[in-house]
Amino acid sequence: MARASGLTILSKLTKLAALIVVAGVLAAGFLVPYIGGMGLAAKAGADKFLNTTCNLTEEPLQLRTTIYAKDGKTKIATLFDQNRSVVKLTQIPKYVTDALIGTEDRRFYQHHGVDVRGLIRGALHTSSGNTQGASTLTEQYVKQVNYYNAVSAGDKAAAQAAVDQNIDRKISDAQCALDLEKKNTKRQILEKYLNIAFFGENSYGIQTAAQTFFGVDVSKLTIAQSALLVGLVRSPTDYDPYLDLAAAKARRDLVIANMADQKYITAAQAATAKAAPIKLAKLSLPARGCAYANPAIINVGFFCDYAVNWLESTGGLSEAKLNRGGLQITTTLDPDLQNSGQRAIASSGLDPKSAYLLAMPSVTPNTGAVTTMITDKKYGVKKGDPAYTVNPLFTAAYAGSGSTYKYFTALAALKAGVPASYSLTTNNNSWKVKNCPQDYTAHNAGNYNSTLPLSQALPESSNTYFVAMEDQLFGCDISPIVNTATGLGMNYLKSSPQLGTDGKPTGKTVAQSAIADRRPTFTLGQESTPVLELTGAFAALANDGVFCPPTPIVSITDLSGKAVPFKHIGCSRQFDSYVARTLVNIMTADTHGGGTAQGYFGNWYGNGGSLVAAKTGTNNAASCTGTPPNQVCSDNGQNSALWFVGITPNFVSAAALVNPVQPSLAIANVPGVTAGNDGTDRFGAFGATFWLDAFGAKLISQPWQWPTVDSTPGNRLQPVTGMDVTTAEANLTAQGYKSTVLKTPCGSNVPEGNVAFFSPAIAVPGATISLCVSTGKAPEVFVPPSKTPSKTPGSSTPASNGNPNPNPRPSRTKPPR
Repeated sequence: MARASGLTILSKLTKLAALIVVAGVLAAGFLVPYIGGMGLAAKAGADKFLNTTCNLTEEPLQLRTTIYAKDGKTKIATLFDQNRSVVKLTQIPKYVTDALIGTEDRRFYQHHGVDVRGLIRGALHTSSGNTQGASTLTEQYVKQVNYYNAVSAGDKAAAQAAVDQNIDRKISDAQCALDLEKKNTKRQILEKYLNIAFFGENSYGIQTAAQTFFGVDVSKLTIAQSALLVGLVRSPTDYDPYLDLAAAKARRDLVIANMADQKYITAAQAATAKAAPIKLAKLSLPARGCAYANPAIINVGFFCDYAVNWLESTGGLSEAKLNRGGLQITTTLDPDLQNSGQRAIASSGLDPKSAYLLAMPSVTPNTGAVTTMITDKKYGVKKGDPAYTVNPLFTAAYAGSGSTYKYFTALAALKAGVPASYSLTTNNNSWKVKNCPQDYTAHNAGNYNSTLPLSQALPESSNTYFVAMEDQLFGCDISPIVNTATGLGMNYLKSSPQLGTDGKPTGKTVAQSAIADRRPTFTLGQESTPVLELTGAFAALANDGVFCPPTPIVSITDLSGKAVPFKHIGCSRQFDSYVARTLVNIMTADTHGGGTAQGYFGNWYGNGGSLVAAKTGTNNAASCTGTPPNQVCSDNGQNSALWFVGITPNFVSAAALVNPVQPSLAIANVPGVTAGNDGTDRFGAFGATFWLDAFGAKLISQPWQWPTVDSTPGNRLQPVTGMDVTTAEANLTAQGYKSTVLKTPCGSNVPEGNVAFFSPAIAVPGATISLCVSTGKAPEVFVPPSKTPSKTPGSSTPASNGNPNPNPRPSRTKPPR
C-alpha cells in the first residue's frame, strides 16, 4: 500500500511539475526539494500540455424570462431553468468582491490565472487550517463554465467530469484559466464568476442570491450579508442558513475574518459584522412558470399557459429558449378587463364545482390579439376540488357549438353571390333533404314562417332553412361551407381525426369526412369546437373580412432590448368587405331585430348601447344506452352546450357553457334553469348574460357605428346574372374587373351553366368577382300541410340542433327559451 501511495503522489507531482513548467512559475527552484529527478517526466508532461488547446466555450448564461401584460409593465409570470438575473460588477458592492478574493483567492490580482502556491498546497494536502482553496478564482470559473455547459446540454457524464477531483481536470482548468486571463480583465472575470455561481436554494448568480436569502437587491447587501453569500460558494448545502444556521454563521464569520486579515475592512467593522444577527427572507419556492402566475390578475394562469404553448407550437421558440433566454415577452392580455370580467362572472351564480364550465375568451379583430380568457373555474390544482383545473379550457374542443356554424353557411352563400333576401320555403318544423346521401330530416325547436329570407333565417336560427340551403343551394356539396370555416382558423376541423362508430380513427380528418359524406348536419354545429377558434373566426366579420389568427404575443426582446424574432401567422382576407357588411347587417338583428338573443339585450339598448352583432348556438342533449362501440344515443329533447358570440367592430368574444367530460349531458346547476334542472328552458342566447356581465360596462362606454353596406369601397357592378360564363367574364372585364368561376355550382332557375349569382355586388376596380354557375335546378318548394303542425322540440336525431324561436316573428316579448 505504501508503495502504491508513493507512486500516486509521484504521478501527481509529475503532472503538477509539467503544469508549472508550462505556466512559467518555476521560480527560484521552488519545487526542487520535492521533484528531484522528475525533470524528464515533467518535461514530457509539459510537452503534452503545450500541445493541447483549451476548448472552453462560454455559452450564454441561462437567464429568467419574464412575461408581461400588454402594457409591458404588469408581470404575468417568470420562466426559468436556473433562477438567475445578471448584474454588472458596478452594481455589486465592493464588500462582495473583497470577501470573495479574501477567502477564495488572496493572490487574485498577482497571478495570471494559475497560482503555484495554491497548486502545491492542494497537491500535497497541506491545506489543514487554511481557508483558501487550491484553485484560483479564474480556475474555479473555468470549472463552473464546464459544469454549466454540461448541465445545459443534459450531459451527466460531462457534468461529473467537470467537478471530479483529479489532477487531469485541474491541469485542463489551469490551461484554460491562463487563456482566459489573456482575453479578460480581472474585473470581467469577477463579474462573470459572480453571475454564474450557484448559491443554493435555486439561486444562481449574486443578484438572485441576495433576493432569495435577504429579500434585497444586490446593491443593498451589507458586509455581513455579503460574507454569508460568499461563504455559500464553497458548499451551498453545507452552509445553507435555512438548513443549518450555526454552520452558516461560522462560515460567515470566517469570511469576515479573512476580509479583516486582508485589510479590506477594519477590526471594528469585522466585530460589528460578526455581531449582526442573520435575518433571512421568508423562504418560498421560486415563482417559476404559469403555476405561480401573478395572483393580482385573476385566473391569468390559463392565458399564461396558452401564451407559452403558442410560442412553442406557433412562435417557433424552443422550451430551452423560453426558460433560459432572458426574454422579455409582452403579451396581448388586458389585465384590467380580465379582472373586471372575472369578478363579474364570480357573482353570476355559476358554481365552479359544477361539471359545467364557462369559457369566454376575447379577441381584437384587426390584430387577433387575445385580450382576456375568462372562466368560472379556478386556475390550479387542488386535490378533490373540481373547481380547480389547469386544462386548456379555451383551446381544447369539448362540445359542438350548435347553430353558430350557420355563420359559415351564410358566409359561403354570400361569397357565392346569394343576396340577403335569398328565400327558401320549408315546412316550419321539418325539412327532409333531397340531394344528400343520408335520409335526414331537420327540425326546428319552435314555429317559424314557412318561407324565410336569409336576413331573417339567420338571426332567428332556423334549422330547416340552413339544412335546406346546404341541400338546395349547394346540392349538398358542403365543401364551400367547410372550407370557409377552415379558412377562418377552425383548425380543429382539419387536424382532428374523424372517429368511426367503433371509436377508432377513420383515416380522415373531420373536415375531409364532412365533405366526403356530404354531411347535412354540418351547419348545425355538431363538431367539437375550441371556443378561441370560434372567437377568431367571428372576429373576421368585424374586420371587414380580414382574418387575423388569434395571438397572445405583441413583442419579444432580449435583456439588451434587441428584438427577438418569432413566427407569426399574418392576417389574410377571407371574404370581401361587401359580404362582411352585408352579414353584419343581418347579424345585428340577432340582438335587436327579432333574433334569438334579443330578449337579453333590452337593458343594453335601453341604456343607449350600440348595435351588437351576434350568433347563438345550442347543442341538444342525448340519452345513451349501452357502451361503445354498441352505444345507441338519441335526442332527449333537452339541451347540453350553450354558446353565444358577441361582435363589435373592435371586440369579439364567444361564451361557451359546456360539460368537458360529458358534453351531451343535459344542462344542470346553471343559474335560472328550472323544469327539473334538465336545461329545456336554457338555450344558446343565455350565454349573452355572461357576455354582458363581463364586458358590457366597458363596451357601453365606447360607442361605435358599423359601416353600412352601401359605403363599401368601390363601385356597384352591372349585374351579370343569367349570362353565359364567357359573356359574363367579358362584361366584367369591360367594367374593369377580373373573374373566377366557383367550383361548386348553385341551385337556381337560371339555365344550367349560366351565371346564377355573382359576388361582390360592390367592389373596387381590379377586384376579382366570383361567379356561381347554375345547376339549372331551382330550389324545391316544400308545400306545408293545410293545418299548422304540432310543436316538435328538438329533432329526430342528436345531430339536429339550433336555437329556438318560440314565437313567430315579430311577437317577441320574452327571451327565447
